[in-house]
Formats: sequence, structure tokens, C-alpha cells
Amino acid sequence: MRGRLMYLAAAGGCFLLVGVVLWHQFRTPSPRDERPSLEARISDPREGTLTFDGRRALEELEALLDAVEEGDWARARAHFSEFERIARALPSPGLTHPDVSFALMDFFHLYRVQLERALSAEDPAGAIFAGNQLGDIVWDLRVQLGRAPLPELGRLRYLERDLRYWSEVGDEQMIRARVRGLERTWTSLRPVIASGRGQALVERFDELLEQLRAAHAVEEYREIAPELEEVVQQVEAHFSERGVR
Repeated sequence: MRGRLMYLAAAGGCFLLVGVVLWHQFRTPSPRDERPSLEARISDPREGTLTFDGRRALEELEALLDAVEEGDWARARAHFSEFERIARALPSPGLTHPDVSFALMDFFHLYRVQLERALSAEDPAGAIFAGNQLGDIVWDLRVQLGRAPLPELGRLRYLERDLRYWSEVGDEQMIRARVRGLERTWTSLRPVIASGRGQALVERFDELLEQLRAAHAVEEYREIAPELEEVVQQVEAHFSERGVR
């Protein structure tokens, strides 16, 4: 009888111990259970992408660069402040946005800092270079997010401005690299423009490319640069009229 009571006492103790363990486990949430709600509370990158306006960001950069070329540094800094406000909604790369490149965002922050420093030092060359790089990055970001139907259009604008920059700096190697880039980009855009009512525009751009290929001195590239800028603006206007930007 005594042995039976001891057996029952031991069994009861085991059941009591198991009950305590189970009660404690249900009462105390595990770190695994807490992690998703914590991440959702502190960071939800998707909220940023809903408000990021890439076209507005590009417009602010365009206005900023125009102000720099005119030497209006107060206006340039005002446009930079607005650009930064828009950029706060940039999406974060990773699992939430697998199409957004980590490297692209790293370059974005690099050139953003360079632009800020150039504006503070009132350095026109540095501001134009950094602003142009940022414009190319924002356009690529729009492409990665599926918001830019014609990637080549942004590329054309970037190459035209970068060619102008390197012409002013006098770097012939970079000038030739940008001319090759213009040729490749134009090869993709040309059929789209020619299929519409842009034949005169196509012929004019073809002529400019021939002049760029034939140029040998930095001064020749500098002379072509203003007309190239005008033609690129006409290409952009051509697509704007068709509702493609």
C-alpha cells in the first residue's frame, strides 16, 4: 500500500511539473513570435514606395542643375531640400523590394552627399556631376520599380549631360565613351521615333552623331554640345506628347 501511494505521488508530481511548464510556455511569448510584429512596427518599406515620386525627384534635379548653371545657389539649395524631402520615401532594397539594387542605393547616397557638399562649397562642376549621376540613378530606380516605360529616354538625357560635363573638363577618353553610349542608346530609340512623326528629328540626331564621330578635339565636342542638348530636349518633348515618360 505504501509503495502504491509513493508511485501515485511521483506520478502526480510529474503531471504537476508538466502543467507548470506548459502554462509558462503559453504565458510567455517566444522571440520567434515577437519578431514579425516588431519588424512590421519599426519598418515597413512598402509604405515608402507608395509615396515616392520619381518624376518629381527628376524635376527637382533638373531645376537644381539649371539654377547651378545660372549661379543661383540659393535656388539650387531650395530645390535640393525639396529633392531630399521626396527621397525620404525611397524604397529599401531586400526581400520587400527584390528588384531594387543595393548597389544602386549605395551610389544614390554617395552622390547625394557629394551634391550637398558641392552646393555648400558653391562648386558648379561638382554639383553638375553629382546631380547628373543622381538623375541617372533615379531614372534607373523608376525602371526597377516598373514606373519608367522607356529606360533609354533617361539614359539619353544622362549621356548628353555627361558628355557636356566631360567636354568642359577636357577628358577625351570619357568623351569617346559617352559618344559610344549615345550611339547604342540611339540605336534602341531611333526605330520608335521613326515609326511616328519624328523622321525630321531622327535625321537631325543622326547628323549630330556623325559630327560627334568625326570630332577629334575637345573644342569640337564643346561646339556640338549645345545643339545636342536641344535635340535631346526635342526627343523628350516628342515622347511627352505621346504620353510616354
